[in-house]
Amino acid sequence: MKIIKLLILSIFISNISNATEKAVGYFGWYATGIFHQMGDKAGYWTGEFSGSFESDKGDEGLFHKMSIRCPAWQKFNFEKGTSIAAGVCYGKDLEGNQVYFDWTGSEQKLGQPGKGSFSYTGGTGKYEGLKGNGGFFIGHTVTNWKDGSASGYATWNK
Repeated sequence: MKIIKLLILSIFISNISNATEKAVGYFGWYATGIFHQMGDKAGYWTGEFSGSFESDKGDEGLFHKMSIRCPAWQKFNFEKGTSIAAGVCYGKDLEGNQVYFDWTGSEQKLGQPGKGSFSYTGGTGKYEGLKGNGGFFIGHTVTNWKDGSASGYATWNK
């Protein structure tokens, strides 16, 4: 009975430490979607960012070499020269474990990096029960392609 209690306690503590751990690294992404022009003053994009995450800690880092997909939206205010974006993400690591999180960006000036935050909302395998503050990101759009897609990167927690 004592062994079972210790096992349950260690699983509980492991999930708590996972929830407080923050991924630190680089997320390279490519975005596809549809832009909806709303007169001269506004626009709205819906689509998906997808790419891979590289942890600064290498193989020991949280989410290292994880493939990530993020259905998202972005609202543009051309009068103010700003945009705001948000979405959800799901990732899969090399062993097939999945993680889920929500993200939201703060209002940013067009053409400038945008800052935002994300929170863990669950997962499977070693990420099961993962919940809590994931930290912050700084997103950089490098290229807006003529076909409406874009590519760039985001740094996480650095």
